[in-house]
Amino acid sequence: MIDSKLILTNKKHVKAELSKKGYDIEFIDAIEKLMLEVRRQKTRIDELNKKRNEINRDDKVSSEEKRRLRKQITNSEKDLKALEMHTQSHLLNVPNLPDSSAPIGDSESHNVIIDKSTEHYTCKVKNPLPHWEIADNLDIWDSSASSKVSGHGFSMFKGKGAKLLRSLVNYSFMLNEDNYTELLPPHLVNSAALTFTGHLPEFYDQQYKCHSDDLWLIPTAEVPLTAAYAETTFTADMLPECAMGYSLSFRRETGASGRDTRGLQRLHEFHKVELFKIVEPETVDAELSGMLEDCLRIIKDLNLQYRVVDLCTAEMGNKYARCYDIEVYSPGIKKWLEVSSVGHFSDYQSRRSGIRYIDKNGKNKFAYTMNGSAIATPRVWLAIIETYQQADGTVKVPDVLVPFMGCEVIDKPRSSRLNP
Repeated sequence: MIDSKLILTNKKHVKAELSKKGYDIEFIDAIEKLMLEVRRQKTRIDELNKKRNEINRDDKVSSEEKRRLRKQITNSEKDLKALEMHTQSHLLNVPNLPDSSAPIGDSESHNVIIDKSTEHYTCKVKNPLPHWEIADNLDIWDSSASSKVSGHGFSMFKGKGAKLLRSLVNYSFMLNEDNYTELLPPHLVNSAALTFTGHLPEFYDQQYKCHSDDLWLIPTAEVPLTAAYAETTFTADMLPECAMGYSLSFRRETGASGRDTRGLQRLHEFHKVELFKIVEPETVDAELSGMLEDCLRIIKDLNLQYRVVDLCTAEMGNKYARCYDIEVYSPGIKKWLEVSSVGHFSDYQSRRSGIRYIDKNGKNKFAYTMNGSAIATPRVWLAIIETYQQADGTVKVPDVLVPFMGCEVIDKPRSSRLNP
């Protein structure tokens, strides 16, 4: 969450910054009133406690009057706690303030393309097929089996298709293992973990919840990676703290109903490797630039056509202070597809999760956090299948993945147990 003191000390600035994200800034006035009421209630309780201390020393005051005052204090403290919880629930819905360097805009048209590929592998087929047709022809993906098992929005990779997915994950780990500590996090987290990252309460309807427990399926490894460092205090010489985690990611994608539902464009479950950093505020720009390059490296190595988009204030999402999208081009469906969001959250997540550091002057401060997808497999997988399709119906394996795949070409297997 943002520093709530700013609402009381510099409300005009908070409103001006949040308006860049399209937020209903009048809601800040309502929060200010709640915060001022909390302050008044605390003052009142302090006065009541002072009065109690005075009458406790006065033998002339009856026991009944002392009892009534104690009850009044108890009730006031209960009211204060409820008021603080109500105020906190409102503060959790306030977006992060955008970084001053982020492009200002209210729509996708204000995003800025800052990088794009100039040399990349060119599809050799004149009229390229979409990935679902290629995958069906090569028997490397079975949509009917996944639908039978889980319903729409899930996938079942087969044979070399499954191996290609694992190769992407393994190659991503190999590229980043010198700079990030590998963690294999749980795929179930509690409500607090989702609140730390800002996925709750904002994306409540897009999460998968286990109704018998306070556990949720993770939407990204960012959630358990962040939660793993909750209530941790670093010294300045320990930062940056860099971790990466492989996980399945689960999302209902309720806001995308009816869009991009064919093939692997939009799934409820997918494999992903996430990069995560805890940094000092002074180094955030350099560290974010480094993470962006780390996430872009595998796309460059795969020789896919890509572009990097600097998202404007209204497009970056509530939790971000600055955010870039990496997109790849899929020739079979003729679309640019987002494969990674790389951004920093300033101290928005660390205030929620209690991640701090001691600076060189001995001051205890909130650290900055950032994350990005080193590889989000479905869309990169489909971009490879479409880009590297050959005239004879096979798919050429990108050079960097040949050692992981053990072959240079994906062709149709002789038989399949699912579809003999």
